[in-house]
Amino acid sequence: MNNALPASRSVETTGEFDLPPRRLSLSQRLARSLACACLLAAPLFARAAPYELGQGYPIAGPLLIASGYVSVRAAQLEGEPGKLSLEDVSLLLHGDISPVWHFFSEIELANALVYSSQGLKTRDADLDFERLYLDHNLSARTTLRLGKFLTPVGRWNLIHADPLVWTVSRPLTTAAAFARNASGAQVLSSWPLANAALDFTAYLDDSASLDPSEGQESTYLDLGVQPNPPSSFRHGGGARMLYRNFDDSLQIGLSTARYTLKDLPGTKSLVGADFFYGHNNLELTGETVYRDDHQGGGRAEWGAFLQLAVPLGAGFYGIAEQEHYQAALFPHSVDSTSLGITWRPNPAFSIKLEQRQSRGLERLAPDGWLCSLAVLL
Repeated sequence: MNNALPASRSVETTGEFDLPPRRLSLSQRLARSLACACLLAAPLFARAAPYELGQGYPIAGPLLIASGYVSVRAAQLEGEPGKLSLEDVSLLLHGDISPVWHFFSEIELANALVYSSQGLKTRDADLDFERLYLDHNLSARTTLRLGKFLTPVGRWNLIHADPLVWTVSRPLTTAAAFARNASGAQVLSSWPLANAALDFTAYLDDSASLDPSEGQESTYLDLGVQPNPPSSFRHGGGARMLYRNFDDSLQIGLSTARYTLKDLPGTKSLVGADFFYGHNNLELTGETVYRDDHQGGGRAEWGAFLQLAVPLGAGFYGIAEQEHYQAALFPHSVDSTSLGITWRPNPAFSIKLEQRQSRGLERLAPDGWLCSLAVLL
């Protein structure tokens, strides 16, 4: 998405013909102004002509680049009315302020329109700054990030946009045990390691002071279960380390964090692991997390999932996912199996159909069908 407009050239007039000035009529001045505007805008239209989904659009060269994604979702889940929703509309703005300073923002409108047997409603719409931060290059390998960013726990949370994941539903393992966003400071670094690389990130969060309004998203996302407290940090910190081989076909990550949550007592300690393996368009991924809640007087929370995506040809993929999750706020665990098919003719567009069956605490992963259409702009 870092496609910049070509640098503009200055044009000098030579003044070879020294003609006396003449007054222009209003229509002539308007015509000249319109011609100048067309000439100035020509590079933008020329740049827009070969636009492809997912590459972003340079509004002001490298200073401001716009992109985003849109997701439409349909669901027919056991115990819930069927619904069709404009699930996410996200606008991404990023750019280079200087050679060492960069900014990024993501403004997300969730559940903008929801249609069900009860009619069309908009009262669940939620407008939020999902991300808003400045990056400062401390060196060629190290970056300081200040602002609001995605919590670096696991793989899914960092690439969670609907067009970039294989299933309609999100595994509980990737969202329920920690807040999905953090506000504060983060250091990111990458170092070569033989024929591989080692990425490292550490962060400190102070959401209670820096983002006191955070907490609109619930722990169990759109599920109508109780208890279902907001998913938001008060204070905390953590680190993540990721090993990547030379072509990124194998990735192994380790995460750790210690934090307090706004609506839950006690300090939480979390550890997690994740992996990715890809070969010939086949992908195998998995994550596990464990959260120690002894200081809050509650039980531990933990979960794990595996997901397999198999190419079927012509842009179609078969998807299988298995998850086990034990939530601290409920006495029983849930096991869920999701089978589906995803059509992804290019990386920026996907249509997904998923069928899920659960055992145990089915309220956290209701049986039923889910479908989505997602486009990365």
